[in-house]
Amino acid sequence: MKFDVKEKFNNFLNNTKDYPILSGFSVGFYAFVFYFSNNFDLVNSWQQTFVFLIDFIVFPIMIVFVIFKIIQKSKFSSFAAQGILMMMLFLLPIYLFGIPNLLASYKKMGLLIILFVFLIKFKIHNYKYFIVLVFFMSVLPILKLVKIISLNYLNSVEWKLQPDAILKSEFKKNPNIYYIQPDGYTNEINLKGPLYRFDNSAFDNWLKDRQFTLYDNYRSNYSSTLYSNSSCFFMKHHFSNEFSKFNYARDLIVGKNPVLEIFKNNNYKTFFLTEIPYLLMNRPSVYFDYCNYKLDELPFFKDGLSCYKGITNEIENQIVNNKKTNNFFFIEKFNPGHISNAKKSNSSIEKERIEYIKGLKTANVWLMKTINIIENNDPKAIIIIGADHGGYVGFEYTPQAQNKITNRKLLNSIFGAKLAIKWNDSRHTDYDGQLKTSVNLFRILFSYLSEDKLLLNNLQPNTSYNCYDSTDFSKIYKAIEN
Repeated sequence: MKFDVKEKFNNFLNNTKDYPILSGFSVGFYAFVFYFSNNFDLVNSWQQTFVFLIDFIVFPIMIVFVIFKIIQKSKFSSFAAQGILMMMLFLLPIYLFGIPNLLASYKKMGLLIILFVFLIKFKIHNYKYFIVLVFFMSVLPILKLVKIISLNYLNSVEWKLQPDAILKSEFKKNPNIYYIQPDGYTNEINLKGPLYRFDNSAFDNWLKDRQFTLYDNYRSNYSSTLYSNSSCFFMKHHFSNEFSKFNYARDLIVGKNPVLEIFKNNNYKTFFLTEIPYLLMNRPSVYFDYCNYKLDELPFFKDGLSCYKGITNEIENQIVNNKKTNNFFFIEKFNPGHISNAKKSNSSIEKERIEYIKGLKTANVWLMKTINIIENNDPKAIIIIGADHGGYVGFEYTPQAQNKITNRKLLNSIFGAKLAIKWNDSRHTDYDGQLKTSVNLFRILFSYLSEDKLLLNNLQPNTSYNCYDSTDFSKIYKAIEN
């Protein structure tokens, strides 16, 4: 049997038959499993899978086959096999890096040109070895994808269950709620500290003049927008291992979750307004009653960060047009953001700090304008300014934080988040004494609205968890204790 397999393998490599369809398939298949294994939580909808199958599998097969036939029927027919290899070597980097990245990199373009010249000069024609190599390259992403899919089936969903009857909460007061989330807006302790070195007192005093309560030591429980928000909207810890039954952070945040259920059970209309559709890119089932992005507007091959819609006028329009209902707004603003996600050749800690402060000033201007709009149209509302995490200032780029950090100032830079709430009466002090992290934000809010202090008996630990392995975000440690 072993001899037969070896013989067939050698026959495949050495026979004179050409395999343009298999050649195109091998390149597309590798690109498909590589992309999916590294971006599964971003592209796990059936709609995206269908589009990617066409783009990654059907398209390269057609391209290689058609070009092969054209060369085969031309006066250059003796180069048909080389044409297959050249197309494989041309398509593979395009799928892995993208045309814009290739064109922007002189090194990558130069390497491709040298490779093509080498192939033509030495008349290398046995592309079948490359087919075998590409299939061998596919083994690791296939194993990674199998692991992801198996974990989706095996991971427990028990962490989502509430420890009490909070889902049946009945509000005694029904103000409109505006949860404004400025991405990466750090807390006042950090801004005053040696890493950020920024005086934000003018904005904080402006908030205090409008009866906002500031929580200067507030922080997130997780270091990313997705993990922080999924924990926040479920009011539970998932320990960076939340994916199960093909539900990922985006499905949990904008899909059906306890926070939205409780609002809807109390006859609230729910709104999700975002500048950038980052939380929508895997086409989740949106449980909000209204969203300013439609799923058919979203691109397939991006993370949504290049899309943008201004939301200031949209906020005012939705307030004015929905004055007869009780409303919950989740408003996502992508300023100040955080430092760069990738290392830059000319980057430094100080340059990243300066850029972050610019983004924070932009956020302050927008927040003041937006709060004025809300107060003018809805003076009895509860307004929450609650960031998802800190700004990472003190690092050159964010992946540096994916280690076991022991420096408390750096940990605070990751997790320390802005929280300021305009409550509509002074009795909030009976409920918010333990409001320290985002996992308990809505539980405390619901306790206040339902005037049920028993809900405070099941507050989650105010522990912040950080990843210490950039290749596996489920590998975490207690970065900041309760």
